[in-house]
Amino acid sequence: MANSSNQSKSSIILISSAVLLVLGLLVAVIFWLKPTQTSIKPSSQATTTPITNNNAPIVASAPHTNAQQSDISLATKLPKSLQGTKVDGEIVIDEQKQLVVTTGLKNLFDYFLSTQGEESLAVIEQSTIDYIQKRTPEPAASQAIKIYRNYLAYLKAVSSIDKELSKYTSDNSQQIDISLIKQQQSRIQALRNQYFDAATIKAFFGAEDALNTYTLATLEANQNPNLTETQRQQIEQNAKQQYIASIADKQLQAKLQQQDNIATLLSETEKLRKQGASQDEINALRRQYVNEDAVQRLSQLDAQEADFAKRVAEFGQVRQQILTTSGNTPEAQRQIVETQNRLFSPQERLRLGSYVIN
Repeated sequence: MANSSNQSKSSIILISSAVLLVLGLLVAVIFWLKPTQTSIKPSSQATTTPITNNNAPIVASAPHTNAQQSDISLATKLPKSLQGTKVDGEIVIDEQKQLVVTTGLKNLFDYFLSTQGEESLAVIEQSTIDYIQKRTPEPAASQAIKIYRNYLAYLKAVSSIDKELSKYTSDNSQQIDISLIKQQQSRIQALRNQYFDAATIKAFFGAEDALNTYTLATLEANQNPNLTETQRQQIEQNAKQQYIASIADKQLQAKLQQQDNIATLLSETEKLRKQGASQDEINALRRQYVNEDAVQRLSQLDAQEADFAKRVAEFGQVRQQILTTSGNTPEAQRQIVETQNRLFSPQERLRLGSYVIN
């Protein structure tokens, strides 16, 4: 039993290996935000989402009455790390009870696989299969189980690639080797083609691949000494826009686009300021990114910031005069504090930084 358990653990450091493998690149962004996933709640009554048309998918959320029963009860055998949590993922079927592969199916697999270390792979696999069978009619159940087993085999193969790659990398390297990353991507893609069809690859790995493409383009631009700063920024911006356009979640896509617009606006505004642009020119730029109300609010903020900067400069001059005349004495410090209180509100004094004298 001990040998079996050890073999199970060593054969599947699956999730962690796969995540680390798929580029160590994902540290970048990230950002970002992961779309919210639909949770499956176990139910004692057989129910499904109402179907609005002949092709509408439904989410299997209840035990299937003809499902095979298992010696492992999900309700009583969940490891401590999952007890009290909602199952992350979904099993979607169409009206003909065919499986509709989604990102949520992969999330479901990963939810159970996250218990490695608490449970052996054999127990995790059986628990996952039981969960699918109790909540999904045929043929969708068998289709999901087949994909799950292929997913396990895929993760094991990916972990082998990771071990091989580690022989050629060094913790002391100062620069990421893009050629190794591309080689790694190519081998991973070959594995995916071996274990999954095109629809499953897109559902399981589409978002991940889009982010990897964006991150790799950014790395290549930053490592290319022949690019000017303007060229580098343009490549990064184009890659970012392609990534945002690839996001299926429209709300998330809009949020990221808005964030990117704001970042671009701030950068372009700073360039105009350095060029001595007028307020009208700056406002014209802002209208390309935000509505008129926002333009007016930003203009008011500009005026407030300009006034604050003017008072900071005045405070610096007065402070220097006091120190020159009186030296760094208690009386001088008292006068400096009085000047602070006269020129700035309590909230503004928090922004004075090195000018603040306690």
